[in-house]
Amino acid sequence: MIKNIVLLGHGAGIKFIIQSLLDNPKLGFKVVAVVTHPYAEHKSDLEMIKSRFEMYGEYGYNVFNVKLDFNIDIFEAIDVNSIEIIDLIKGYKPEYVISVSCRNIIKSNFLNEFNGSVLNIHTTPLPKYRGGASDSWMILNGEWGNELYGCMHFIDTGIDSGDIVAKSFYTVPNKCYPIQLYKVRLDTFKMLILVGLKNLSNNSFVAEKQNIEEMTVFPRLKTKIDGRLNFEKYNGEELEKLIYAFGYPHEGSFCYCGVDKVNILEAEFNRGKGFHPKCYGLIFGKDSNSNYKVAVNGGYILIKKIEINSHEVEQKNIFRLGKFLN
Repeated sequence: MIKNIVLLGHGAGIKFIIQSLLDNPKLGFKVVAVVTHPYAEHKSDLEMIKSRFEMYGEYGYNVFNVKLDFNIDIFEAIDVNSIEIIDLIKGYKPEYVISVSCRNIIKSNFLNEFNGSVLNIHTTPLPKYRGGASDSWMILNGEWGNELYGCMHFIDTGIDSGDIVAKSFYTVPNKCYPIQLYKVRLDTFKMLILVGLKNLSNNSFVAEKQNIEEMTVFPRLKTKIDGRLNFEKYNGEELEKLIYAFGYPHEGSFCYCGVDKVNILEAEFNRGKGFHPKCYGLIFGKDSNSNYKVAVNGGYILIKKIEINSHEVEQKNIFRLGKFLN
């Protein structure tokens, strides 16, 4: 007998779960409905996907397409904890309700109605990186090249604190942008849903408790505020991470050259003989490809790509030797 699943949330993870279950019918589960936040609140995400369509590819999924793509019902909800939405979900008689980047915090009244059958797929190594902010913070924290994992876990009254029922490991690409890390993380959905449901179907399976002492939580970042490059405050290595952390699909870390706001999308930190702090931010030279060099603590930053108002421009049209970026 096929068992029903209702998904809460949005994004390509929804599609990957549906497709993975369709590709593995012997597992005996199917997605019968999706509940997401109101369409108007999808606007910024959909605009970013549209503007960076070539980067996102299949990972830039509009959840409202599940009806057309898979003939699965989709509903909008301001709050999934409302009585109306709980009753709607109960009408589908789900074996499990699974959150996939659901915007609402699942509250106790919801959990009580679906006792022991509410789960979340979180593609960071819980208890580290709890909450919704991860890609940029992983880059800032130097996770390039590290092996991490995504997981499926029970939802309890805490935030991403429930026992873990499945893990899927991945390696953070070196010198990656958020979009590249996002894709690697999203790929774990395909395996997590299968492993998680198999484990839950095993009566002898015991979920793994999280170690609270390893917990980390980071706030959401806003590129237009947090992406400002401070050449006096950060050393070269930190500036390079900032540039990548706020890079694609975002508009990029930024600074000013005179009155021009410049988004730096690609750069490379080169260690070398240190400059006096008075020089930090100074455009002091360029290479044979006309990429400009900026003095920083510990060496220099070689700038390789810049944009203004989301359009790539040649550095020579903006930068001048002997000028400061600030």
